[in-house]
Amino acid sequence: MKTRISCLVAFLLILFSVSCFAENDNLPAKIDMTAWQYEAADDVYWQVGLSYAATPANESFETMGIFVPGAYFTATANGDGTYTCSVNESGAVGQYTALTAPLILPVNTPGYSSMSAPTGYTSSMGYGSIADYTGEGIIVLFAGARGRDAGAPAGVTDFKAAIRYARYNKDSLPGDMDSIFTLGMSGGGAQSALLGASGNSELYTPYLMAIGAVMTESDAVKGSMC
Repeated sequence: MKTRISCLVAFLLILFSVSCFAENDNLPAKIDMTAWQYEAADDVYWQVGLSYAATPANESFETMGIFVPGAYFTATANGDGTYTCSVNESGAVGQYTALTAPLILPVNTPGYSSMSAPTGYTSSMGYGSIADYTGEGIIVLFAGARGRDAGAPAGVTDFKAAIRYARYNKDSLPGDMDSIFTLGMSGGGAQSALLGASGNSELYTPYLMAIGAVMTESDAVKGSMC
């Protein structure tokens, strides 16, 4: 009997180890800090096409862009139009520094529609321009998300995964990761409200795991404009 119990315990430990390894191995790639691009007119470093899910349900939507005020990075040109960047802790824009800057995530989903991710530098994000925010020292997380055609809660799940992805890269990115805010109106306001009210809710766990979201980070936000 003792031998059987010992064998069972050993088998369960093996399964647990394999499961842990699979979960840790199933993560989206971190941001390549040598691949930033620069928009001189707005003084913004940016990247797009960042996959925030390891096993996305719809790759056409489940990527994001990150737009950073220029002062928050120390950058070196790579000679091919891209830049290698590191956080300039003394960089400041307005009332914020590279360490205290808030981050915003727009939820532009009228009628619970899908939201396209940016494919390049864009001046508009649905609620004003990128420069309206970065010019005030705010970092913009511009995420694509599935819409109502994918069924609930696909859209909110995607935005949560994008928030987790930003925090997953907190060692490389500037900004106060405890100060992430969402903003939206109409259907986007409703989803922004859900993001504000359901931080780290276990109800979303199976949906986040299904798309390979980063499960070790929080998706709670500091505030929501709805």
